[in-house]
Amino acid sequence: MKTKHDVILNFIEQFRELGAENCFSNGMCYYFTVILRARFGEYVARRMYDPVANHFATQIDGRIYDITGDITDEPNHKWVDWQAYIRL
Repeated sequence: MKTKHDVILNFIEQFRELGAENCFSNGMCYYFTVILRARFGEYVARRMYDPVANHFATQIDGRIYDITGDITDEPNHKWVDWQAYIRL
């Protein structure tokens, strides 16, 4: 049986197979968070932002995803919750 994590990664991989990685890695990352939150909205899906890299990703059940897959353990990102960030 597939885990939730596997289902999310499979969904992302379908976009990558269609060539969408370049699009969602170069200026359209915010819109990929919209897609992930719409698709996996039954889970707690939060929009995350790295202000230094100017990059958006989606946190679902403690893991962080973008068009490249699970990027939770990438040390070069410093994620903040988007809703908290825009209130600063």
